[in-house]
Amino acid sequence: MAKATADGAGGAKAPGVRWYVKYCVIVRGVNPFTRLTASSPLEDKVAAEELLMDFCIWLALCKPSGQQISAKTISKYVSQTRAWHLRTFRTHLCGDLDYKQIRDLVKAISKVIAQPAPRKRWGVRTQDLAKAIQSCLTADKPEEANWAAALQVAFCGLLRGAEFAMQDGETFNPRRHLTRADVKFRTAENGERSVLIRMRPAKAAPGMGKWVPLELCGGGTLLDPVAALERLFALDYVPPERLATTPLFRRGSGEAFKVREVRGMVRMLMGSLGLDASKFGAHSLRIGGATACLAADMSPATIRAAGRWASDVFILYTRANRQSARRVATVIGSTPFEDTERGVFFDDDLMLTPERSTAPGSADDFGDDLIEDALADEEAL
Repeated sequence: MAKATADGAGGAKAPGVRWYVKYCVIVRGVNPFTRLTASSPLEDKVAAEELLMDFCIWLALCKPSGQQISAKTISKYVSQTRAWHLRTFRTHLCGDLDYKQIRDLVKAISKVIAQPAPRKRWGVRTQDLAKAIQSCLTADKPEEANWAAALQVAFCGLLRGAEFAMQDGETFNPRRHLTRADVKFRTAENGERSVLIRMRPAKAAPGMGKWVPLELCGGGTLLDPVAALERLFALDYVPPERLATTPLFRRGSGEAFKVREVRGMVRMLMGSLGLDASKFGAHSLRIGGATACLAADMSPATIRAAGRWASDVFILYTRANRQSARRVATVIGSTPFEDTERGVFFDDDLMLTPERSTAPGSADDFGDDLIEDALADEEAL
């Protein structure tokens, strides 16, 4: 049951749960969990509700993380805490109360307390990435060939950072992380080169292995992930018997790239072009690749399929139009673009389907589906 959650621990590692437990135990000296049911005394349920409200105010005023915590993030932390409590103790944190008071409080926090400015993340532009790779990475050095291939595959394959690199604290696991054996090169009858990568989406359930085929075609005029991978396999040779245990993208020491290292590399490359490095991160590759798709007039259905965003269109698309999907990488790698004042970007939230989106203030704002978003927010910070 613990492995069914994103953190593999029943939600106990979620940032909201960690802060709630610290608040209850260290700040208030009270038990962080309850055994309340619909038949419990009303005063006990209200006391639990008030403790949760105090927790929200503490997050907003005391800034325990050292940074201003937005009302949106506070609502996500409440969601995480409620989900963890129900999953772990099989009872609702505040009994059968409807949490309307909590929602009103968070709404008031957003109005009374100055909210931090939204983080602006820029997408890496195709032409910028191509120029930076050419000027900053030496083509005949194995480690730099790893970086050149990783960046181009991530950009053209619309990969999240955790889909081609490891988070801090993770141990390399060939069942979850990309290996050299997950790459298969292909040549079509017309001579077109492509590559098939067997991968595991970052938001897949913890127990799932690498079940998604990512097929990329070469031939991009600015970026060519297939050629970059072929160069990598030639320069950083691995014996066949070790392919299945060797990270696909690795440092000279043999260790797999970390997401924070990807973030640092992207910032270094963009800074070398005179751009504001602080505006970029590991996710900027996925943002830029998707924006290149838009600039090339690719349909939303195609972009959703290529980026593995949740949508029923994905199933229909992969069955009916696989040829188009294979060519997405070529289109991305050949399309330069200019985003409006570097303020428009393409992100996961923009790919929400109607059934996944909810109105502000609805009960779903505190549902389990927000746990992944909060974890992503913390990782980005």
